[in-house]
Amino acid sequence: MKKALNVGNIVNQKVTLIDFEKIAPKLYQAFGNPQNRGVWFVWGGSGSGKSSVLLDIVKALCEELKAIHNELEEELDDDDFIKRTNLKNMQDVKDNYYAASYNYKELCEFLDRRNSPEVVLINSASYFFESLEKYFEFTRKYKRRKIIIISGMALGSNPYSEMEKKIMYDANKKIFVSGYLATCKGRTIGPNGGTYIVWQEGYEKLRGSEKI
Repeated sequence: MKKALNVGNIVNQKVTLIDFEKIAPKLYQAFGNPQNRGVWFVWGGSGSGKSSVLLDIVKALCEELKAIHNELEEELDDDDFIKRTNLKNMQDVKDNYYAASYNYKELCEFLDRRNSPEVVLINSASYFFESLEKYFEFTRKYKRRKIIIISGMALGSNPYSEMEKKIMYDANKKIFVSGYLATCKGRTIGPNGGTYIVWQEGYEKLRGSEKI
């Protein structure tokens, strides 16, 4: 039987936070300083700015950690993927950022290697997990020692599929992207209330230039 924790056990536990306040102040304002492990779920419709905010987050994490971007919605030699990689200046973190198109078994084999990346971006849930059971199998294995960022599609403001809804409920950080605005819907948000403008010009065209 697992040991039950008393209050002293709980409050004296050591946790490691990623210093977004220092390395990515805009992300810090929205999302705070995240823990160096756990599951993030980022969902949004096509053209919402979701792909951009995913790279913004991963680039910031790559200031301190290594990341594998497992891209299954686009081919790695697609012009859009290449342009987005250049637009986000991912070469700034080229020593810590890698991209692949692994299936479930291949990614697990890669992550089981010694000194594998501490950050895993999976784009997207429906392309990678064949079932909710596979999601829980994967996260049980890795979420205690890695940051797992999973993307999903949206139906209105909700995740598109039942599996994606369950992933959202399970995730530590929940971020909805719409109209180039990312909104943190989890328990832990940053000082500005959990909102992050992904692309200022696009945001203003859609919503006007009022402050958020």
